[in-house]
Amino acid sequence: MKKRDFDKINFKKVEIQKNKKTQKNSSLEEYDLQMKKFQEKEKKKIELQKRLQKEKENFLNFFNKKIGIEEIKNNFKIIILFLVGVIIFIFYLNFVTFKGNLKGEKILYVKMDGSRGSILKINNKYLKNQASIKNTKNFEYGTYLINFDVKRITTKNNYTTFDGKIIGWKESKLNIFRKYILNIFDDLFLTEDNLYAFSKAAILGEKSEVSKDMKDKFKYTGLAHLIVISGTHISLVIIGIVKLLDMISLAYRPKYIFALVILTFYCALIGFSPGILRAYIMGAMMILARILFEKEESKKSLLISFVVNVVLNPYSIFDISMQLSYMAVIAIIFVYPPIKKFFEKSIFSKIKNEILRNTVDLMFLSFVIQFTSIPLFLYYFQKLPLFSFLLNIIGVPIGTIVIQILFFIMLVNILKITFLNSILVFITKIVFGSFEGFIYAGSKIPLLQIGVSQKFSILFIFSFYIILFIIVFKIIPFFIFDKKPLIINVLSKFF
Repeated sequence: MKKRDFDKINFKKVEIQKNKKTQKNSSLEEYDLQMKKFQEKEKKKIELQKRLQKEKENFLNFFNKKIGIEEIKNNFKIIILFLVGVIIFIFYLNFVTFKGNLKGEKILYVKMDGSRGSILKINNKYLKNQASIKNTKNFEYGTYLINFDVKRITTKNNYTTFDGKIIGWKESKLNIFRKYILNIFDDLFLTEDNLYAFSKAAILGEKSEVSKDMKDKFKYTGLAHLIVISGTHISLVIIGIVKLLDMISLAYRPKYIFALVILTFYCALIGFSPGILRAYIMGAMMILARILFEKEESKKSLLISFVVNVVLNPYSIFDISMQLSYMAVIAIIFVYPPIKKFFEKSIFSKIKNEILRNTVDLMFLSFVIQFTSIPLFLYYFQKLPLFSFLLNIIGVPIGTIVIQILFFIMLVNILKITFLNSILVFITKIVFGSFEGFIYAGSKIPLLQIGVSQKFSILFIFSFYIILFIIVFKIIPFFIFDKKPLIINVLSKFF
């Protein structure tokens, strides 16, 4: 054999050995890679099982399968306190309720608004039903102590009307100030029917000039709260006073003390109806918190306002406006924050534009308020609001601007700065014209609200709010994690 052939054979042998070695190394690397993948997969599987087990335990705890003795004690204490509160309220209600014969001579505490007067008290006692008398003496807007001889009583749908003769009356001293402010709007807006009616309703709570057509449009568009003095108006008063006092560099505590005095006078001026009393107490509590502690406690303020409201007028809890008012505040303070947190990562965090994020936030808040109030709308009005909350996004800011301007007009006229009236009236007409046009256009949109023929019971209301309570305070907190709930992660593997 030639040397060349021998070298070729040796070279081939070396090449074969190298290939075998390379293949062997490649197989080992591939094997190592597969083993690593398998180990990682097993590790993830074990972690997944641990997390599933942990979540299962949390889920069982959530449904009170493992309740501790301390938790039982705390729940028991809450139930006992609630029952004691209900018993005290029943006894108090029995004590302050009028029980005598309604016919005959009675002293009525009446709030007049147009052709009718709402009876607040009879002989310093409360009636079980809402009651009214005809304004036969053409009393001006305000409150009166009327000596009234009741001749006939008519009751329909838990609403009582007294017919009889007014023997004598005593006018509230605050009526003088009401008349003064009403004269301001008479001089400036008397020729503008809707603006005139809106100004009296939004600033003084007098709705006698508001037409049925105007009321219906505001109700249908979900903006009726702007022509009924509520927390919005009280907030505007507080903010307006504080900003004006900031302009004269008044010290922190004197500024809020002065704001509290003005707020008290204003609420006394318009009359402490249940809704206004709620807004006043909450506003006053927040001002006092700022004066004493320089911080606000909205939850405590809400609770205190409810207790005070019930003590001053126990039948206020049956007032529709008060129920809607409290439910709106409860939605803002309690319901909205956890729901917003739940959708924070999926919706709000993805919106980078600040204006768009604030718009979505306002839309979300309006929806939560409307959703929370649905049982009351169904029970009292047999109406189901669907999309009216969307109009609040534009309607509330425009309406708020109109109310702010009207408050400012009232202030400059009280201070006798009347040379500003011309320009202020001009601006008011333009802004209110836009607001009125928006209301009119909104009233033509179908399905903002739909009528419901079915009559809903009180049991339905309680059931709705119990379920809402469980969802907001039990279920949603259970699913609020720094990461997505494990259940969602598992389901995402399959879908």
